[in-house]
Amino acid sequence: MRLDRMFAPRSIAVIGAGDTPDKVGHAIMDSIVTGEFPGNVYPVHPRHESILGYKVFKKLEDLPEVPDLAVIALNQHSSVDIAARLRDMGVGGASLVAGGYAEMGAHGLELQAKLQQAAGDMPIVGPNTLGFLNARAKLNVTFYPRVLNPGYVSFLSQSGGIGLGFKGRADDEGLGIAKWIGVGNRLNLEFHTLIEYLKDDPDTRVIGLFTEGTSDPRALMKQIAETTPHKPVLVYKGGLGSDADRVTVTHTGAAAGEMRIWEGALQQAGARTVSSVWEMIALCKALAIGRIPLGKRIAIFTHTAGPSIVAWDVLMKEPGCVLSELAASTLERIAGILGPSVPVVHKNPVDGAAGAFLTKPFHDIAEAILMDDSVDALLAIFCEHKNWVYPSEELIELAHRFPKPIVACFIGTIRKIEPDRKRLHEAGIPTYVQPEDAAMGLRALLERLNISEARSGNSGSRHPLLGVTSA
Repeated sequence: MRLDRMFAPRSIAVIGAGDTPDKVGHAIMDSIVTGEFPGNVYPVHPRHESILGYKVFKKLEDLPEVPDLAVIALNQHSSVDIAARLRDMGVGGASLVAGGYAEMGAHGLELQAKLQQAAGDMPIVGPNTLGFLNARAKLNVTFYPRVLNPGYVSFLSQSGGIGLGFKGRADDEGLGIAKWIGVGNRLNLEFHTLIEYLKDDPDTRVIGLFTEGTSDPRALMKQIAETTPHKPVLVYKGGLGSDADRVTVTHTGAAAGEMRIWEGALQQAGARTVSSVWEMIALCKALAIGRIPLGKRIAIFTHTAGPSIVAWDVLMKEPGCVLSELAASTLERIAGILGPSVPVVHKNPVDGAAGAFLTKPFHDIAEAILMDDSVDALLAIFCEHKNWVYPSEELIELAHRFPKPIVACFIGTIRKIEPDRKRLHEAGIPTYVQPEDAAMGLRALLERLNISEARSGNSGSRHPLLGVTSA
Protein backbone atom coordinates (compact mmCIF):
# COMPACT_ATOMS: atom_id res chain seq x y z
CA MET A 1 0.00 0.00 0.00
CA ARG A 2 1.42 3.41 -0.98
CA LEU A 3 1.09 5.03 2.46
CA ASP A 4 2.46 2.04 4.37
CA ARG A 5 6.00 3.19 3.77
CA MET A 6 5.50 6.38 5.77
CA PHE A 7 3.05 5.07 8.39
CA ALA A 8 5.05 1.89 9.08
CA PRO A 9 8.60 3.02 8.28
CA ARG A 10 11.83 1.17 8.82
CA SER A 11 13.81 4.42 9.04
CA ILE A 12 13.12 8.00 10.12
CA ALA A 13 14.97 11.27 9.60
CA VAL A 14 14.16 14.11 12.02
CA ILE A 15 15.13 17.36 10.33
CA GLY A 16 15.59 20.13 12.83
CA ALA A 17 16.11 17.72 15.74
CA GLY A 18 16.87 19.69 18.91
CA ASP A 19 19.23 18.95 21.79
CA THR A 20 17.25 20.74 24.53
CA PRO A 21 13.77 19.92 25.88
CA ASP A 22 12.36 23.33 24.94
CA LYS A 23 12.66 22.55 21.23
CA VAL A 24 9.91 20.84 19.22
CA GLY A 25 12.59 18.85 17.38
CA HIS A 26 13.81 17.46 20.69
CA ALA A 27 10.25 16.54 21.76
CA ILE A 28 9.84 14.57 18.53
CA MET A 29 13.07 12.69 19.23
CA ASP A 30 11.85 12.07 22.78
CA SER A 31 8.59 10.64 21.38
CA ILE A 32 10.51 8.28 19.11
CA VAL A 33 12.70 7.08 21.99
CA THR A 34 9.81 6.81 24.48
CA GLY A 35 7.79 4.82 21.95
CA GLU A 36 10.75 2.44 21.51
CA PHE A 37 10.81 2.66 17.71
CA PRO A 38 12.90 -0.31 16.54
CA GLY A 39 14.11 1.08 13.21
CA ASN A 40 16.88 3.45 12.19
CA VAL A 41 16.63 7.03 13.45
CA TYR A 42 18.62 9.84 11.84
CA PRO A 43 18.53 13.25 13.58
CA VAL A 44 19.59 16.03 11.20
CA HIS A 45 21.00 19.32 12.48
CA PRO A 46 24.00 21.37 11.33
CA ARG A 47 25.40 22.08 14.83
CA HIS A 48 24.67 19.11 17.09
CA GLU A 49 26.71 15.92 17.50
CA SER A 50 24.37 13.64 19.47
CA ILE A 51 20.74 13.74 20.61
CA LEU A 52 19.31 11.21 23.09
CA GLY A 53 22.02 8.75 22.18
CA TYR A 54 21.64 9.05 18.39
CA LYS A 55 24.37 10.35 16.11
CA VAL A 56 23.36 13.62 14.45
CA PHE A 57 23.92 14.13 10.71
CA LYS A 58 24.87 17.61 9.56
CA LYS A 59 22.91 17.56 6.31
CA LEU A 60 20.58 15.35 4.29
CA GLU A 61 23.36 14.26 1.96
CA ASP A 62 25.16 12.61 4.88
CA LEU A 63 22.36 10.14 5.60
CA PRO A 64 23.38 6.49 5.06
CA GLU A 65 20.07 5.67 3.34
CA VAL A 66 16.94 7.30 1.95
CA PRO A 67 14.55 7.33 4.92
CA ASP A 68 11.04 5.97 4.64
CA LEU A 69 9.75 8.88 6.71
CA ALA A 70 11.00 12.39 7.34
CA VAL A 71 9.76 14.60 10.17
CA ILE A 72 10.27 18.29 9.40
CA ALA A 73 10.66 20.43 12.52
CA LEU A 74 11.63 23.70 10.83
CA ASN A 75 9.88 27.03 10.26
CA GLN A 76 7.29 27.36 7.53
CA HIS A 77 9.67 28.89 4.98
CA SER A 78 12.56 26.43 5.42
CA SER A 79 10.08 23.56 5.33
CA VAL A 80 9.17 24.35 1.70
CA ASP A 81 12.77 23.97 0.50
CA ILE A 82 13.31 20.82 2.54
CA ALA A 83 10.12 19.24 1.20
CA ALA A 84 11.38 19.64 -2.36
CA ARG A 85 14.73 18.05 -1.48
CA LEU A 86 13.07 15.14 0.31
CA ARG A 87 10.82 14.54 -2.69
CA ASP A 88 13.86 14.48 -5.02
CA MET A 89 15.59 11.99 -2.69
CA GLY A 90 12.64 9.60 -2.92
CA VAL A 91 11.57 9.77 0.72
CA GLY A 92 8.38 7.79 1.37
CA GLY A 93 6.53 10.62 3.11
CA ALA A 94 6.85 13.44 5.59
CA SER A 95 5.23 14.92 8.67
CA LEU A 96 5.43 18.70 8.67
CA VAL A 97 4.93 20.39 12.03
CA ALA A 98 5.13 24.11 11.24
CA GLY A 99 2.09 26.35 10.98
CA GLY A 100 1.90 29.60 9.09
CA TYR A 101 0.18 28.34 5.95
CA ALA A 102 -3.48 28.35 4.85
CA GLU A 103 -4.72 29.21 8.33
CA MET A 104 -2.96 32.60 8.06
CA GLY A 105 -4.94 34.09 5.17
CA ALA A 106 -3.82 35.12 1.68
CA HIS A 107 -0.07 35.07 2.33
CA GLY A 108 -0.33 31.71 4.05
CA LEU A 109 -2.39 30.27 1.20
CA GLU A 110 0.31 31.36 -1.24
CA LEU A 111 3.01 29.70 0.86
CA GLN A 112 0.96 26.50 1.16
CA ALA A 113 0.60 26.41 -2.64
CA LYS A 114 4.40 26.59 -2.91
CA LEU A 115 4.70 23.77 -0.37
CA GLN A 116 2.27 21.66 -2.37
CA GLN A 117 4.30 22.18 -5.51
CA ALA A 118 7.51 21.38 -3.64
CA ALA A 119 6.10 18.15 -2.20
CA GLY A 120 4.76 16.90 -5.52
CA ASP A 121 3.56 13.32 -5.13
CA MET A 122 5.34 12.81 -1.79
CA PRO A 123 2.59 12.40 0.84
CA ILE A 124 2.71 14.87 3.71
CA VAL A 125 0.87 14.79 7.03
CA GLY A 126 0.22 18.46 7.80
CA PRO A 127 1.43 21.13 7.73
CA ASN A 128 0.37 22.64 11.05
CA THR A 129 0.15 19.25 12.76
CA LEU A 130 1.22 17.42 15.91
CA GLY A 131 2.24 14.50 13.69
CA PHE A 132 1.06 10.90 13.94
CA LEU A 133 1.61 7.58 15.67
CA ASN A 134 1.34 3.90 14.81
CA ALA A 135 1.18 1.99 18.08
CA ARG A 136 1.83 -1.49 16.66
CA ALA A 137 4.94 -0.22 14.86
CA LYS A 138 6.07 1.49 18.10
CA LEU A 139 6.12 4.73 16.16
CA ASN A 140 5.33 8.14 17.64
CA VAL A 141 6.42 11.19 15.65
CA THR A 142 4.23 13.69 17.46
CA PHE A 143 5.92 16.17 19.77
CA TYR A 144 4.04 14.68 22.74
CA PRO A 145 6.01 11.71 24.12
CA ARG A 146 3.59 8.93 25.08
CA VAL A 147 3.68 5.29 26.09
CA LEU A 148 1.91 3.48 23.24
CA ASN A 149 -0.96 1.09 23.92
CA PRO A 150 -1.69 -0.92 20.75
CA GLY A 151 -5.31 -1.57 19.82
CA TYR A 152 -7.76 -1.48 16.96
CA VAL A 153 -9.12 2.08 16.78
CA SER A 154 -7.61 4.69 14.47
CA PHE A 155 -8.26 8.39 14.92
CA LEU A 156 -8.00 11.25 12.46
CA SER A 157 -8.12 14.67 14.07
CA GLN A 158 -8.08 18.16 12.64
CA SER A 159 -7.26 19.43 16.13
CA GLY A 160 -4.19 18.38 18.04
CA GLY A 161 -5.89 19.17 21.34
CA ILE A 162 -9.04 17.15 20.59
CA GLY A 163 -6.89 14.37 19.20
CA LEU A 164 -4.89 14.27 22.43
CA GLY A 165 -8.22 14.20 24.25
CA PHE A 166 -9.10 11.05 22.29
CA LYS A 167 -5.77 9.48 23.19
CA GLY A 168 -5.97 10.39 26.87
CA ARG A 169 -9.55 9.22 27.28
CA ALA A 170 -8.74 6.00 25.40
CA ASP A 171 -5.85 5.34 27.79
CA ASP A 172 -8.14 5.91 30.78
CA GLU A 173 -10.70 3.49 29.32
CA GLY A 174 -8.16 0.78 28.46
CA LEU A 175 -8.79 1.26 24.74
CA GLY A 176 -5.77 0.63 22.52
CA ILE A 177 -4.94 2.71 19.47
CA ALA A 178 -3.94 1.46 16.02
CA LYS A 179 -3.06 4.76 14.37
CA TRP A 180 -3.51 8.40 15.37
CA ILE A 181 -3.05 11.06 12.71
CA GLY A 182 -3.21 14.81 13.20
CA VAL A 183 -4.27 15.88 9.71
CA GLY A 184 -3.49 19.58 10.15
CA ASN A 185 -4.00 21.64 6.99
CA ARG A 186 -4.30 18.49 4.80
CA LEU A 187 -1.80 19.48 2.11
CA ASN A 188 -2.20 16.33 0.02
CA LEU A 189 -3.61 13.83 2.52
CA GLU A 190 -7.26 14.74 2.90
CA PHE A 191 -9.67 12.97 5.22
CA HIS A 192 -11.04 10.81 2.40
CA THR A 193 -7.53 9.69 1.38
CA LEU A 194 -6.68 8.64 4.92
CA ILE A 195 -10.03 6.90 5.48
CA GLU A 196 -9.45 4.95 2.26
CA TYR A 197 -6.08 3.88 3.66
CA LEU A 198 -7.53 2.89 7.03
CA LYS A 199 -10.39 1.01 5.37
CA ASP A 200 -7.85 -1.56 4.18
CA ASP A 201 -5.58 -1.37 7.23
CA PRO A 202 -5.66 -4.77 8.99
CA ASP A 203 -4.89 -3.17 12.36
CA THR A 204 -7.90 -0.83 12.20
CA ARG A 205 -11.38 -2.07 13.14
CA VAL A 206 -12.95 1.31 13.90
CA ILE A 207 -12.25 4.81 12.55
CA GLY A 208 -12.86 7.90 14.68
CA LEU A 209 -12.78 11.35 13.14
CA PHE A 210 -12.75 14.91 14.48
CA THR A 211 -13.30 17.46 11.77
CA GLU A 212 -13.85 21.20 11.62
CA GLY A 213 -14.37 21.12 7.86
CA THR A 214 -12.91 19.83 4.61
CA SER A 215 -12.11 21.20 1.19
CA ASP A 216 -13.84 18.26 -0.53
CA PRO A 217 -16.94 17.23 1.44
CA ARG A 218 -18.37 15.10 -1.40
CA ALA A 219 -15.22 13.01 -1.57
CA LEU A 220 -15.31 12.59 2.21
CA MET A 221 -18.93 11.44 2.24
CA LYS A 222 -18.35 9.11 -0.69
CA GLN A 223 -15.39 7.48 1.05
CA ILE A 224 -17.28 7.14 4.34
CA ALA A 225 -20.15 5.50 2.44
CA GLU A 226 -17.70 3.02 0.90
CA THR A 227 -16.09 2.32 4.27
CA THR A 228 -18.99 1.95 6.71
CA PRO A 229 -20.25 -1.40 5.36
CA HIS A 230 -16.83 -2.78 6.33
CA LYS A 231 -15.78 -0.70 9.33
CA PRO A 232 -17.64 1.74 11.59
CA VAL A 233 -16.81 5.42 11.09
CA LEU A 234 -17.59 7.77 13.98
CA VAL A 235 -17.52 11.54 13.45
CA TYR A 236 -17.20 14.34 15.99
CA LYS A 237 -17.92 17.57 14.12
CA GLY A 238 -16.58 20.84 15.49
CA GLY A 239 -17.79 24.30 14.53
CA LEU A 240 -21.51 24.43 15.30
CA GLY A 241 -22.20 28.11 15.97
CA SER A 242 -22.88 31.03 13.67
CA ASP A 243 -19.27 32.22 14.02
CA ALA A 244 -17.81 28.77 13.41
CA ASP A 245 -16.15 29.61 10.09
CA ARG A 246 -14.36 32.62 11.58
CA VAL A 247 -12.88 30.37 14.29
CA THR A 248 -12.07 27.26 12.25
CA VAL A 249 -10.52 28.96 9.21
CA THR A 250 -7.86 30.53 11.42
CA HIS A 251 -7.13 27.15 13.01
CA THR A 252 -6.54 24.74 10.12
CA GLY A 253 -7.77 26.76 7.15
CA ALA A 254 -11.09 24.88 6.90
CA ALA A 255 -14.61 26.30 6.83
CA ALA A 256 -16.97 24.56 9.23
CA GLY A 257 -20.05 24.49 6.99
CA GLU A 258 -23.67 24.23 8.08
CA MET A 259 -24.19 21.51 10.67
CA ARG A 260 -27.63 20.48 9.47
CA ILE A 261 -26.26 19.58 6.04
CA TRP A 262 -23.28 17.79 7.56
CA GLU A 263 -25.43 15.67 9.85
CA GLY A 264 -27.73 14.62 7.04
CA ALA A 265 -24.88 13.67 4.75
CA LEU A 266 -23.00 11.78 7.46
CA GLN A 267 -26.10 9.84 8.43
CA GLN A 268 -26.78 8.91 4.83
CA ALA A 269 -23.17 7.81 4.38
CA GLY A 270 -23.55 5.44 7.34
CA ALA A 271 -21.36 7.35 9.80
CA ARG A 272 -22.23 7.58 13.48
CA THR A 273 -22.04 11.15 14.81
CA VAL A 274 -21.01 11.84 18.40
CA SER A 275 -21.07 15.03 20.44
CA SER A 276 -18.12 14.62 22.81
CA VAL A 277 -14.77 12.93 23.34
CA TRP A 278 -16.18 10.63 26.02
CA GLU A 279 -19.01 9.48 23.73
CA MET A 280 -16.50 8.82 20.95
CA ILE A 281 -14.40 6.60 23.21
CA ALA A 282 -17.38 4.78 24.75
CA LEU A 283 -18.65 3.78 21.31
CA CYS A 284 -15.24 3.04 19.82
CA LYS A 285 -14.46 0.73 22.73
CA ALA A 286 -17.54 -1.41 22.13
CA LEU A 287 -17.07 -1.49 18.36
CA ALA A 288 -13.37 -2.38 18.55
CA ILE A 289 -13.66 -5.00 21.30
CA GLY A 290 -17.23 -6.30 21.39
CA ARG A 291 -19.14 -8.74 19.20
CA ILE A 292 -21.96 -7.79 16.87
CA PRO A 293 -25.21 -9.44 18.07
CA LEU A 294 -27.54 -11.37 15.79
CA GLY A 295 -30.57 -9.48 17.07
CA LYS A 296 -31.72 -6.71 19.39
CA ARG A 297 -33.24 -8.71 22.25
CA ILE A 298 -31.34 -7.56 25.33
CA ALA A 299 -30.99 -8.98 28.82
CA ILE A 300 -29.71 -6.86 31.70
CA PHE A 301 -28.35 -8.55 34.82
CA THR A 302 -27.54 -6.61 37.98
CA HIS A 303 -27.51 -6.77 41.75
CA THR A 304 -28.64 -3.14 42.05
CA ALA A 305 -31.68 -1.98 40.11
CA GLY A 306 -30.91 1.71 39.50
CA PRO A 307 -28.11 1.25 36.93
CA SER A 308 -30.26 -1.18 34.94
CA ILE A 309 -32.99 1.47 34.69
CA VAL A 310 -30.49 4.07 33.48
CA ALA A 311 -29.02 1.61 30.97
CA TRP A 312 -32.44 0.75 29.57
CA ASP A 313 -33.24 4.46 29.19
CA VAL A 314 -30.35 4.56 26.69
CA LEU A 315 -30.98 1.24 24.97
CA MET A 316 -34.70 1.78 24.45
CA LYS A 317 -33.90 4.63 22.04
CA GLU A 318 -32.46 2.12 19.57
CA PRO A 319 -35.19 1.15 17.07
CA GLY A 320 -36.10 -2.51 17.44
CA CYS A 321 -34.30 -2.98 20.75
CA VAL A 322 -36.41 -4.87 23.32
CA LEU A 323 -35.93 -6.50 26.67
CA SER A 324 -36.05 -10.21 25.90
CA GLU A 325 -38.89 -12.29 27.30
CA LEU A 326 -36.97 -14.87 29.30
CA ALA A 327 -38.33 -18.39 29.16
CA ALA A 328 -40.16 -19.75 32.19
CA SER A 329 -37.44 -22.39 32.58
CA THR A 330 -34.78 -19.64 32.69
CA LEU A 331 -36.66 -17.72 35.39
CA GLU A 332 -37.13 -20.93 37.38
CA ARG A 333 -33.41 -21.66 37.20
CA ILE A 334 -32.60 -18.10 38.35
CA ALA A 335 -35.06 -18.43 41.22
CA GLY A 336 -33.41 -21.66 42.25
CA ILE A 337 -29.96 -20.05 42.26
CA LEU A 338 -31.13 -17.09 44.35
CA GLY A 339 -33.21 -19.15 46.74
CA PRO A 340 -36.33 -18.10 48.65
CA SER A 341 -34.48 -15.68 50.95
CA VAL A 342 -33.83 -13.14 48.17
CA PRO A 343 -37.02 -11.07 47.76
CA VAL A 344 -36.95 -10.07 44.08
CA VAL A 345 -39.35 -10.28 41.16
CA HIS A 346 -37.95 -12.70 38.59
CA LYS A 347 -38.01 -10.84 35.27
CA ASN A 348 -35.76 -8.99 32.83
CA PRO A 349 -33.84 -6.89 33.90
CA VAL A 350 -32.72 -9.62 36.26
CA ASP A 351 -32.03 -8.19 39.71
CA GLY A 352 -30.13 -10.70 41.80
CA ALA A 353 -29.87 -8.32 44.77
CA ALA A 354 -27.85 -9.82 47.65
CA GLY A 355 -27.98 -13.21 45.97
CA ALA A 356 -25.63 -12.05 43.20
CA PHE A 357 -22.90 -10.43 45.30
CA LEU A 358 -20.65 -13.49 45.05
CA THR A 359 -19.00 -14.73 41.88
CA LYS A 360 -20.51 -18.24 41.79
CA PRO A 361 -24.19 -17.22 41.75
CA PHE A 362 -23.33 -14.31 39.44
CA HIS A 363 -21.77 -16.76 36.98
CA ASP A 364 -24.65 -19.21 37.18
CA ILE A 365 -27.32 -16.56 36.64
CA ALA A 366 -25.43 -15.02 33.72
CA GLU A 367 -25.01 -18.51 32.25
CA ALA A 368 -28.76 -19.15 32.53
CA ILE A 369 -29.48 -15.89 30.73
CA LEU A 370 -27.02 -16.59 27.91
CA MET A 371 -28.46 -20.07 27.42
CA ASP A 372 -31.91 -18.57 26.80
CA ASP A 373 -32.73 -18.53 23.08
CA SER A 374 -34.61 -15.26 23.50
CA VAL A 375 -31.41 -13.36 24.43
CA ASP A 376 -29.14 -11.82 21.78
CA ALA A 377 -26.86 -9.82 24.11
CA LEU A 378 -26.15 -9.43 27.83
CA LEU A 379 -25.34 -6.29 29.81
CA ALA A 380 -23.86 -7.42 33.15
CA ILE A 381 -23.69 -4.88 35.99
CA PHE A 382 -21.69 -5.25 39.20
CA CYS A 383 -20.60 -2.73 41.85
CA GLU A 384 -17.14 -2.36 43.36
CA HIS A 385 -16.85 -3.60 46.96
CA LYS A 386 -14.00 -4.11 49.41
CA ASN A 387 -14.92 -7.73 50.14
CA TRP A 388 -16.58 -8.94 46.91
CA VAL A 389 -14.39 -9.40 43.86
CA TYR A 390 -15.54 -8.53 40.37
CA PRO A 391 -16.92 -11.56 38.47
CA SER A 392 -14.30 -11.06 35.75
CA GLU A 393 -13.12 -14.65 35.43
CA GLU A 394 -16.72 -15.83 35.38
CA LEU A 395 -17.69 -13.51 32.51
CA ILE A 396 -14.51 -14.38 30.60
CA GLU A 397 -15.34 -18.10 30.91
CA LEU A 398 -18.85 -17.43 29.61
CA ALA A 399 -17.53 -15.29 26.74
CA HIS A 400 -15.37 -18.21 25.64
CA ARG A 401 -18.39 -20.54 25.59
CA PHE A 402 -21.13 -18.29 24.20
CA PRO A 403 -20.89 -16.29 20.95
CA LYS A 404 -23.41 -13.72 22.21
CA PRO A 405 -21.96 -10.30 23.07
CA ILE A 406 -21.39 -9.47 26.71
CA VAL A 407 -20.87 -5.89 27.88
CA ALA A 408 -19.68 -5.39 31.46
CA CYS A 409 -20.44 -2.42 33.68
CA PHE A 410 -18.29 -2.63 36.80
CA ILE A 411 -19.43 0.44 38.70
CA GLY A 412 -16.64 2.00 40.71
CA THR A 413 -13.18 3.40 40.07
CA ILE A 414 -11.02 2.84 37.00
CA ARG A 415 -8.13 2.06 39.35
CA LYS A 416 -9.99 -0.91 40.85
CA ILE A 417 -11.09 -2.49 37.57
CA GLU A 418 -7.83 -1.86 35.69
CA PRO A 419 -6.15 -5.16 36.71
CA ASP A 420 -9.09 -7.13 35.26
CA ARG A 421 -10.03 -4.89 32.36
CA LYS A 422 -7.27 -5.92 29.94
CA ARG A 423 -8.24 -9.61 30.23
CA LEU A 424 -11.93 -8.77 29.82
CA HIS A 425 -11.16 -6.78 26.69
CA GLU A 426 -9.01 -9.59 25.32
CA ALA A 427 -12.00 -11.90 25.80
CA GLY A 428 -14.20 -9.55 23.76
CA ILE A 429 -16.01 -7.96 26.73
CA PRO A 430 -16.01 -4.14 26.60
CA THR A 431 -15.88 -2.98 30.21
CA TYR A 432 -17.14 0.33 31.61
CA VAL A 433 -17.57 1.99 35.00
CA GLN A 434 -20.81 3.87 34.30
CA PRO A 435 -24.12 2.38 33.09
CA GLU A 436 -24.74 5.16 30.55
CA ASP A 437 -21.40 4.47 28.86
CA ALA A 438 -21.97 0.70 28.88
CA ALA A 439 -25.43 1.12 27.37
CA MET A 440 -24.14 3.48 24.69
CA GLY A 441 -21.45 0.96 23.83
CA LEU A 442 -23.98 -1.87 23.56
CA ARG A 443 -26.26 0.34 21.49
CA ALA A 444 -23.37 0.99 19.08
CA LEU A 445 -23.07 -2.76 18.56
CA LEU A 446 -26.81 -2.99 17.89
CA GLU A 447 -26.57 -0.17 15.38
CA ARG A 448 -24.13 -2.15 13.25
CA LEU A 449 -27.03 -4.47 12.42
CA ASN A 450 -28.64 -1.57 10.57
CA ILE A 451 -25.75 -0.69 8.25
CA SER A 452 -26.54 -2.99 5.33
CA GLU A 453 -30.22 -2.04 5.44
CA ALA A 454 -29.42 1.67 5.61
CA ARG A 455 -27.13 1.42 2.57
CA SER A 456 -29.63 -0.49 0.39
CA GLY A 457 -32.12 2.33 -0.31
CA ASN A 458 -31.16 5.12 -2.69
CA SER A 459 -34.39 6.76 -3.75
CA GLY A 460 -35.35 10.32 -3.07
CA SER A 461 -33.80 13.76 -3.39
CA ARG A 462 -30.16 14.48 -4.13
CA HIS A 463 -28.10 15.37 -1.09
CA PRO A 464 -25.93 18.52 -1.45
CA LEU A 465 -22.80 16.99 0.10
CA LEU A 466 -22.98 13.32 -0.75
CA GLY A 467 -24.03 13.91 -4.34
CA VAL A 468 -26.32 10.86 -4.35
CA THR A 469 -29.99 10.39 -3.69
CA SER A 470 -31.38 10.28 -0.15
CA ALA A 471 -34.58 8.87 1.24
